[in-house]
Amino acid sequence: MSRLQTNGIHWNYDNPNDWSKDFPCANGLCQSPININTIDTFPEFYPKFEFSSSYFRDQVFTLTNDNQQITVELKHQIDENELWFQGGGLTGRFHLINFHLHWGRNHRHGSEHELNGYRYPAEAHFVHKNHQTNRIAVLAYFLNISDENQQNEWDKFAQLSTQFMSKHARITCRLNLDRLMRIDSRRFYRYIGSLTTPPCTEDIIWTMFTDEMTIKEESLSLLRQTHTRKNYRPVQPINGRTIFRNCHYPGMI
Repeated sequence: MSRLQTNGIHWNYDNPNDWSKDFPCANGLCQSPININTIDTFPEFYPKFEFSSSYFRDQVFTLTNDNQQITVELKHQIDENELWFQGGGLTGRFHLINFHLHWGRNHRHGSEHELNGYRYPAEAHFVHKNHQTNRIAVLAYFLNISDENQQNEWDKFAQLSTQFMSKHARITCRLNLDRLMRIDSRRFYRYIGSLTTPPCTEDIIWTMFTDEMTIKEESLSLLRQTHTRKNYRPVQPINGRTIFRNCHYPGMI
């Protein structure tokens, strides 16, 4: 999650291990991201997610360059009441706050979470908040390289992102969340962690989906060339946390 209160303290991805000097939460025992070893996960039966109908229609978003990430928010925050999900074992409604993408210097790394030690080329985070409890839930998706000729919604995102390069620059555009996410997916892991950017606040509910989204290598190259070469945090110690897997989907290990 980005664009949170950091009291004006500058930070970057050059040495994430130094974040704790200015942001003590980064030294906590429940930090994210993590490596998910599937053999060490515990089975749980989670109900289906229910998404509001606005996820299936194009929405007007604002893309902002904060020099570390490209953060996407609804152009008119009052409309966030139209974008919410419930279910999936969580209590109450969670409203979309923003989403963003993490990537690396090349296709061999870029995702923040690892799955059995494997790091994907990119990872998308959709940050939601329950306004009644103030709990934050992140729906996260791995992105893999696509060799298809036709562009998808993530390729569109990358193309749009090249239209502004200076810090705090922003543009507005139309994007479709259903095409950016796998809303019908039920293959996921669940654990309690933290924000992966300063201030690295803990008690964040993570849902890590394993049905991959796709993006072209050219699109990731555009992001590297026009914004930052990498923007992912290394995996953090699990420290005895329990990681659950959704057993409602056959084949989850």
